[in-house]
Amino acid sequence: MKRCLLALALLAACSAPPMRPPATTPAVPAPQPTVSTNTLTSAPAPVKAIAEPRIRVGMMSDQPVVTFPRVDGGYYLITDAGASILKRGFTDTAPVSNAVIRYGVQVSALSDETSANALAERLRTETGQRADVVFDPAAGLRRIVAGDFATSAAAQPLRDQLITRNYGQNLPIVRRPSDEPFTRQHQIVDDEGQSYTVAGQSVLVMPVTSETITIDQKPYRTAARLYVNSRGLLNIINELSMEDYLRGVVPAEMGPHIYDELEGLKAQAVAARTYAVRNLGQFRTEGYDICPGPACQAYSGFSGEEKLSDQAVRETAGLVITYEGKPIDALFTSTCGGETSDVSTMFPGRNEPYLKRARCVEMEMKNLTGRADTGVMNEHQLSGRLFAAVAGVPESGTSWAASDVMQAVTTAMRIVGMNSSQVSPVSSRRGDVLTYLAAVLSLDRYAKVVTLPEDRGYFFPQSEGDSNAYLAAAFLIKYGFLPTQQIDRVDMNAVMPREELYGLLGSWVKKHGALTETTGKISAINGRSLVLKAEGKNVTYALPDGIPIFRRLGDRYQEYKFLPVMIGDRAFLQTNARKVPVSMIVQANVDGAAFDRTSSFANWTRSYRADELVTSIARRNPIQQLTGLRPVTVDASQRIAEMEVSAEGGRKFMLRGLPIRWSLNVPDNLFVFERTKDPDGVDRYTFYGKGWGHGIGMCQVGAYGMAFRGYTFDQILKRYYAGVEISAMK
Repeated sequence: MKRCLLALALLAACSAPPMRPPATTPAVPAPQPTVSTNTLTSAPAPVKAIAEPRIRVGMMSDQPVVTFPRVDGGYYLITDAGASILKRGFTDTAPVSNAVIRYGVQVSALSDETSANALAERLRTETGQRADVVFDPAAGLRRIVAGDFATSAAAQPLRDQLITRNYGQNLPIVRRPSDEPFTRQHQIVDDEGQSYTVAGQSVLVMPVTSETITIDQKPYRTAARLYVNSRGLLNIINELSMEDYLRGVVPAEMGPHIYDELEGLKAQAVAARTYAVRNLGQFRTEGYDICPGPACQAYSGFSGEEKLSDQAVRETAGLVITYEGKPIDALFTSTCGGETSDVSTMFPGRNEPYLKRARCVEMEMKNLTGRADTGVMNEHQLSGRLFAAVAGVPESGTSWAASDVMQAVTTAMRIVGMNSSQVSPVSSRRGDVLTYLAAVLSLDRYAKVVTLPEDRGYFFPQSEGDSNAYLAAAFLIKYGFLPTQQIDRVDMNAVMPREELYGLLGSWVKKHGALTETTGKISAINGRSLVLKAEGKNVTYALPDGIPIFRRLGDRYQEYKFLPVMIGDRAFLQTNARKVPVSMIVQANVDGAAFDRTSSFANWTRSYRADELVTSIARRNPIQQLTGLRPVTVDASQRIAEMEVSAEGGRKFMLRGLPIRWSLNVPDNLFVFERTKDPDGVDRYTFYGKGWGHGIGMCQVGAYGMAFRGYTFDQILKRYYAGVEISAMK
């Protein structure tokens, strides 16, 4: 029985579906740490190169931290030990994040330790100030720094004292090294929280794919160098090729939208390149070559680049100014007031032979032939003369009757394309002429729409404001056809003078577009051919014989038979519907013939109370009261080289060179002054001057003026720098 049951069981088992093995869970490997491809890793060679020669521009100093945002491709981080890639944003923290900045005067830099220590001891004895010897391993020099001040301004009196005691002429005020020891390294934390310590004084940060890097929220080309300075803080430096650097300098120094002459910009490019080459390493102890502001030369980086200035840099690539085969110290000034000075005027003790006085003035006068000479006239009278010339009506004569009025008005209507009316004026009386204009030009109807009864009462308080004559007058005054003084309190029964009607009609014709005015600077004159430059383009006009030519003198005008003009004068040319010139106005320039006369500093006035000047003088020379100023030495360009200052108690001292400008808070040393008294008895000094800057070397606005007159960049440079050559950079 059991055997049978067993057989049945076996049979059932054979006939049943095969059984599946029980499911098993596969073994899970233990978690392994993941390595992000974004973390700091060694960079495969080659890394992006910066074209030589390169330059380092100190953009920010003494930063406790600096942050770079995440960018596509990440950053190369390059040190002396090699290059790495970090595909994250990151922050670098300085070794001494809470450093207090102090200032001193660098008196000298010596290689001999004994001499350096002796000089420091002498300074301590003579000044009573702290004096330290700071070793600079990069240069192999020992820098002697005197004083310990909270601000740069506070160090200025010591600097002036040391100059007076013949310790030197160009003693820089510098930031003192930290008294706290620290390790030169970079503590970097990326935007995912991972930390790295990078040894060494500097790290070059270069975007892997982008051509620019953000420094202080602005884009700059190529790379940023993070440099641990002697205070344990970070200097942020833009490192790039010299030519790319100049693309950010030239438009910052001479904006090409205003100074739109290529040869002038090329002169600026060569001068800026020369200045940079000559001053490479000027701030070596701070990790950079040059600063980005007026103390060196302006630099705006990638965001300031312009097409025309880029062209100037490209077309002068590698060129520098040399004297006896060496790059010069190519100083330049914004505006020189028509003449530069010898370098010794503003920088006592310097005498470079190429930095000599140069005249920045036009030598050639041109003449335009007009039709007649007249007396001075106002704008309304000018408009009348223009109308007479365009309309071909008599400017004077014995007859001035209703028929003459009608002829002038119908001619004006024909010029603007209006059908003349059969209505005629009753007479040439002012009231009748205005009533006539109201009828033929609908001026009374217009006035009722665009002026209020109160307006008319305001214009003509003693008159019949709502007669047709006054309605016409109200419209003409509101829209600038007629000066108010021509109507208010004027006898409406008197004859309207010919020039009054002509002036009104001239304005009316011009308002209707029958005359087009083109303005530009005169760039060439050849007989009756006139070339005007506007918006970067030159346009040639043929001036008909007998065309009226006027000169604008402030708000007055005068017609000339022979008008003296300078290339660069602004002209206003009126043309008719057929584009034929019918008149021209030339703006007289009150700044005369200088090449730099277009500068806003071609003339200036400053006025200060004596107590205000005490504040500015005291920044460099302790003073409590100003009792007098006296120019002692004036150079051939009329710049004041030495100024005697009289102070309290009869004390006197001398200002020399640039400190004159700084102490008196004026734009240049080229000035005269008056001394008067305010009502409270305090002296007032009023300065009349010209120029902006130190007035040495190339005049930037003058270079533009020369370029406008056809000078090439090398001719410009050789005008301002004596005995130089333009050479390829070595």
